[in-house]
Amino acid sequence: MTVSRRTLLRTGLALAGAGLTTTACSSDSGSGGKTTLRFAWWGSEERAKLTQQVVDLFVGKNPGVEVKTTYAAYDPYFQKLATEMSGGNAPDVLQMGDRYLREYAERNTLLDLTPHLGTQVQTADLEKKLFPAGNIGDKTYGLPMGQTTHVLQYDAKRWEEAGAKLPADGWTWDDLRESAAAVSAKLGPKVSGLSDPFGIEDWFGDWLRQQGRDLYTADGKLGYTEAEVIAWWKLGVRFREAKAITPPEITANTTLTPFPRKESTAEFCPDSTVGMTSWETYGSPFALTPFPTAGTGIGQFTQPPMMLSVAQRTKNKDVALRFADFFINDPEAGAILGMARGLPPNLKIRETLAAKLTDEWKMVADYEAKVSPQLLPAPPPPPKGAGVVKTQFQRIYDDVMHGKATPEAAAPRLMSEIQQALGA
Repeated sequence: MTVSRRTLLRTGLALAGAGLTTTACSSDSGSGGKTTLRFAWWGSEERAKLTQQVVDLFVGKNPGVEVKTTYAAYDPYFQKLATEMSGGNAPDVLQMGDRYLREYAERNTLLDLTPHLGTQVQTADLEKKLFPAGNIGDKTYGLPMGQTTHVLQYDAKRWEEAGAKLPADGWTWDDLRESAAAVSAKLGPKVSGLSDPFGIEDWFGDWLRQQGRDLYTADGKLGYTEAEVIAWWKLGVRFREAKAITPPEITANTTLTPFPRKESTAEFCPDSTVGMTSWETYGSPFALTPFPTAGTGIGQFTQPPMMLSVAQRTKNKDVALRFADFFINDPEAGAILGMARGLPPNLKIRETLAAKLTDEWKMVADYEAKVSPQLLPAPPPPPKGAGVVKTQFQRIYDDVMHGKATPEAAAPRLMSEIQQALGA
């Protein structure tokens, strides 16, 4: 399986697909008097296949309605969506990412779903911790399409062979460094203990939350300081000096992450991607554990990997809402989608699916159940420009990773670019 490193970490899935269509926002009726909806999403071909099956099921149950579907890879999807939103011809129903929801909602391009919750869109069986991710103030603009959290997946067998201490409740970043270094010493130089996590803003966010901070405040302001960026990247330097993490030439490979290539024995990731790497393909079972801690708690939260939104300018609002409700609440739809977008947001559907999961996905479900009491609610959507910040974080860390800049020199550059991106 080919998984793009940065795209996977940005979206929770390896992405492939075709470009979006450019037809205008749907009219009240299409050919033959049918009501026509446009539905767009990003995702893999496997996700596209399952999603199309749900669309076909909806159409079969709703005579007189047709749904035109389009999907793309993450970056092309949002590039095209920006053009469509600006031109007033957005899809009626669309998959939305947390990095863009606030921007589009504040531009009045997404429908406020609040008046329709509990009536046209049922919410009683949905996981309530997920809702803040789609809310801005007291209004809801995105419905959860799944549930995920962060995880460290690791090859317990190889750790044991290397004599490394296995993860345990309350373990620390120092514990992780020592164990990963032990693995590198035993299995290196071609295998490292841990895939380098220090250029990934998401993992920085978990580390911040362990200390009572966050990437962004509730009102969309930057939640950390230059000093905290320096501390995080200096932690990375200590990992690198201990040879605990993958070297730059391995980390920089954007075709496939080191863990499935077996060039590292542990890797942070969204747990919605774990089941994509089958034990048969990998060669042996692997294990899941929460993040090590630097303070209080694990710093992780429950989040939807993506949300379902309705365009403000749709001419078929009632049908669009019916489709959105069907997608997240219909038992047959849930059975088809399975874990394609992480754990189903509908708890009854999730319970029904539990007995049918593969070993890999059962491991994910069991992990979520175990860490659930420690998980924070989903944070509100980040501010406009947050997607740019995520890219800048990785790009500037690359200089630290390659030894071209110290954390003390790189962090001010990052903060300056963040101010520009956020308009601060």
